[in-house]
Amino acid sequence: MRTMVVKVFVMITATLLICSSALAQWPTDPDSNMVICNHSGEQAIPKVAPTSDGGCYICWYDHESGNYDMYLQRLNAYGEIQWTENGMLVSDNPQATWLTDYEMTVDHDDNAIIAFNDTRAGDDWDIYAYKISPEGEFLWGEDGLTVSDNDGFEPYPQVCVTTGGNIVIAWQEESTIHIRKFDPDGNDYWSSPSVIDITSEYGMSIPRLAPAENDGVILQALDKTGPNYWDTNYIYLYKFSEYGEAIWGEGLLVSDAGGIGIQMFPEVCSDGLGGAISFWYDSRISNQLHAYAEHFNADGDPLWAEDGLMLSSNPSQFQMNPSVTYFPESGNVMAFYKTTNSLQSLSGIGGQLISGFGERLWGDSGVDILPLADKGRYSTNVFTFENDAIVVCFDSPDGDVVNNYVDAMRINVDGEHVWDESPLMISSLSSDKVHLFAAMTVNNQVLASWEDGRNGNTDIYLQNVNPDGTLGQYITGIEEAVNLPQNTGLNMAYPNPFNASTTISYSLEYAANVSLEIYDILGRKVETLVNGNQQAGNYQLNWKADQISTGIYFARMVTDGQSSMKKLVLLK
Repeated sequence: MRTMVVKVFVMITATLLICSSALAQWPTDPDSNMVICNHSGEQAIPKVAPTSDGGCYICWYDHESGNYDMYLQRLNAYGEIQWTENGMLVSDNPQATWLTDYEMTVDHDDNAIIAFNDTRAGDDWDIYAYKISPEGEFLWGEDGLTVSDNDGFEPYPQVCVTTGGNIVIAWQEESTIHIRKFDPDGNDYWSSPSVIDITSEYGMSIPRLAPAENDGVILQALDKTGPNYWDTNYIYLYKFSEYGEAIWGEGLLVSDAGGIGIQMFPEVCSDGLGGAISFWYDSRISNQLHAYAEHFNADGDPLWAEDGLMLSSNPSQFQMNPSVTYFPESGNVMAFYKTTNSLQSLSGIGGQLISGFGERLWGDSGVDILPLADKGRYSTNVFTFENDAIVVCFDSPDGDVVNNYVDAMRINVDGEHVWDESPLMISSLSSDKVHLFAAMTVNNQVLASWEDGRNGNTDIYLQNVNPDGTLGQYITGIEEAVNLPQNTGLNMAYPNPFNASTTISYSLEYAANVSLEIYDILGRKVETLVNGNQQAGNYQLNWKADQISTGIYFARMVTDGQSSMKKLVLLK
């Protein structure tokens, strides 16, 4: 085996929390959440993307100037604002008076990548992308990259970072989907052509992206079958290699069952092994709304059901706007969705656990996570934590169609609530809230952001929730820090699957002699990361695997009398 040098950085979380607790900013009061921006005028459509240090970026449109400017803020792992109050101006180029969705992500070097449209080159929207470093530097220039420059109407730009650290952007121009790949310096990665066009007789729409193996990318889009807005839309998946070759030919048909209206936006996520999970809802059955999902493997084979697996066959309920999270070790998928009665006068949150073979493990009707009630419940965001899912959503007061709370829940593999207080209100002030968007950090905290009109002006707010159902820091003082870990063992690695590096975290309830080693799938030791005595606390290290072959590896931690193991999936 070739000898490698692996740089290891260990952060002793307990020690840092003792030093930093006085400055910690994650709020503990759900009635007064963190203000990210309270400029005069409207702030709109926040996005959150986690960084490898346990912090995050958050961006939004800001109307204080009378133009919808793009702003960005960075927070560290303790919720401390890193830049100027109310954020840093990214772009004040002219913008239309109404907005479309956009996308932000973080690359392998913790730079924020934002793709959005504006009207700087004319009344039609064109697409631009910015790369901002953790220090606030404009790495692609003060005006960003011009991704598109034409006379077409171009909404819905999407962006993802590939396993090789390159950036793919997809967007809709009138009835054509464009997809373009850039290297980290902002140069075109593909040539002849540099932009791939996907067209059809009546038009393509709603692009969505997910990374694939070997620096590839998966694109999902809708294909319209007629010239009218009510004509049927089909869902297709396309997979492109590192160099833009079409791996799945002219695309895979996900569903031609119909019933996808103009308000329905099918989504997709990667399974980390070269495949993808599509999820959506439609009205194919007598105008009844039901949620569906389908899993395609790396070869493009459908694994579940033709036209998608119905998540709940309950005839007395509608299901809408599903969100899913994937468990790579088991191949299971947890899905959560809004439920209503047939009149859509009552709403709740439903859930389903799908096995890797497409079995509905929570029964044909799923489970009622939150039962139907005279209130609004929607905008579910879902994240994997160990074998459970953490869910955040809007939840309104009884009979109120304007104001909302923000709820969080942890749901186990039996469809049961884990926390004693569940749903947990993480924003308990009833106010006009819209555009809920959440992300999970490497410390397994979920960060939820939203627009909030509690002060008569639409501002951007944020709240964290921990896996144990608490708000704020895991630790708030020295006494708690000393006794922080309740157990000893490996935690989840992030990201996983990963490309160049992953962060491995572990906990020690007591001081112990620790051995942490990496093994390949044949049981051969690849590297020793830790070997020695350590004090009680929470630890993180970054394993750089840029010189190691694609494959499945195992992190094995052995302490005095205990051992634990986690699977790591390396993709290149």
